Amino acid sequence: MKDASAPRMLAPGAFGDLLNRYQWPLYSFLRGFISDTEQARDIVQDVFCDAWRVSQRAVAPFDGHEGAEEGIRRWLFNAAYWRAISALRRRRLIRWESLDAITEQHGEIPLLMYPFEDAVLEGAVLRDVFATLAPEAVALLLLNIVHGFTAVEIAEITGISTEAAKKRLTRAKQRLRAGYLARNPRSQETHGT
Repeated sequence: MKDASAPRMLAPGAFGDLLNRYQWPLYSFLRGFISDTEQARDIVQDVFCDAWRVSQRAVAPFDGHEGAEEGIRRWLFNAAYWRAISALRRRRLIRWESLDAITEQHGEIPLLMYPFEDAVLEGAVLRDVFATLAPEAVALLLLNIVHGFTAVEIAEITGISTEAAKKRLTRAKQRLRAGYLARNPRSQETHGT
């Protein structure tokens, strides 16, 4: 008879499915956040090594219970975020890299639905604006806009309060919008500046 109180492991093959599902989203988040493709790959590998160790101990959210998918997703992004913060502190060099990895993996970003030349200009404008933002603001924007995390989930991932996450995310979006409008020739034509 099976002991109901015993920890349940992930089903065989489930970890491979997690790896397949989340390695590119984690990589694209990290690449946009830390600007170093090789370091982003290394951190993704380290995160999945950590996840494997936790899953072998059948610790939540890797305990095989129903509905653990969102918890696992948050756990992975949390681990990636904190490893990236640690790497940035060690390197003391923080800048933003393009979102090319995201467009390669997931196709065109909806903001870039213009002819090719305009899409290139849009990408350059976004890169310039992101370069002016604090790395923490970039991380919040990437987690929210690109990866679809809510402010509550971002708070869990980054270790800040929900209220602080909402405020910081709002400010980051305002700065992104202001910087974008100030640098984008198309918006200057529209707004008569």
